Amino acid sequence: MIQIPFNEEIAASAALSMVLEAASYPKPGNVHRLQDFKDTSFEHFLASALSVQSVFMKSAAGSGDSDLPAFGPLFYEAVLKSMSLQSGGNTHFGTLILLLPLTIAAGHVFETAGNESCSPKEIGNAVVLKASEICRTTTVEDAVCFYETFGTLSIPVQKPEKGMKDYELDLTESAAIEKIKLEEIPLFDLMALGSRRDMVAAEWVNGFEKSKKFAKKLQKNKAWFEENPKKCFKSTINSAVVYTFLEFLAKYPDTFIAAKHGEAESLRVQKKAAKLMKKLKKSKNLKKMIPKIQKFDQKLQKEKNNPGSLADITAAGIFIAILEGLTI
Repeated sequence: MIQIPFNEEIAASAALSMVLEAASYPKPGNVHRLQDFKDTSFEHFLASALSVQSVFMKSAAGSGDSDLPAFGPLFYEAVLKSMSLQSGGNTHFGTLILLLPLTIAAGHVFETAGNESCSPKEIGNAVVLKASEICRTTTVEDAVCFYETFGTLSIPVQKPEKGMKDYELDLTESAAIEKIKLEEIPLFDLMALGSRRDMVAAEWVNGFEKSKKFAKKLQKNKAWFEENPKKCFKSTINSAVVYTFLEFLAKYPDTFIAAKHGEAESLRVQKKAAKLMKKLKKSKNLKKMIPKIQKFDQKLQKEKNNPGSLADITAAGIFIAILEGLTI
């Protein structure tokens, strides 16, 4: 049997999580295999996922606590590489914010575990704990890399309200980098400030809480669809990802929608998803509900309401689930 180096396995799993997120359909409001955006296609997402695999191999190389790969330079490289094979622009900015600490942590856990017998669940928990520690110990240099990376893209952000502590550290302000250097502000502190209005940043602060929940629900839903194949839409993994995504969209207002269209709009979309999910939960017959889900998808596409933050959490949740034994 071929022994695959653990960093290659981790990198392949991270890229696979990005592919599965993009390919699962119909996830309302997102690019998927039957839905493109005007300037960004499904193929752009696939190319992006494949192009960053080499960065994941670096991040998952494994090392001692004192010599872990730095998040900032890896993030900068990953975002640029994600656009190197495709012309669809930014596809995975938020996803990489989550997956890079997780892959760094996975490399460390796999290396230090050695020959110890650990259950997949124990590995998953250890990776999330280590990823949270990595986020909390990010540096000023990481913050500078993050802001420099952001400056190369056009990403909508919710403007901080005047009077808030982070007002002068607006992501769209070029002076922010000088302020970071002058006041020696580490990246985690900036994520903490942004966590009130950005659910991806909140994952750093809250120990990847939603990503962990997604992984748990995904495993549970996949097992259920395997036992009830007649209620699947396409494969069991497609059904599980779509169903779990809808559960989250029904529960959490998406902050990417809020950044583009305001909080009221993100709440409206959440309530629409909750209404749809209420009908779906009665029978869990995803196949039967597909016409209604597709109609919801088409409405969000027309409104340009893209739940991009939940898509990022979906990819991170899939990755954690893979570490915990999820197969396709």
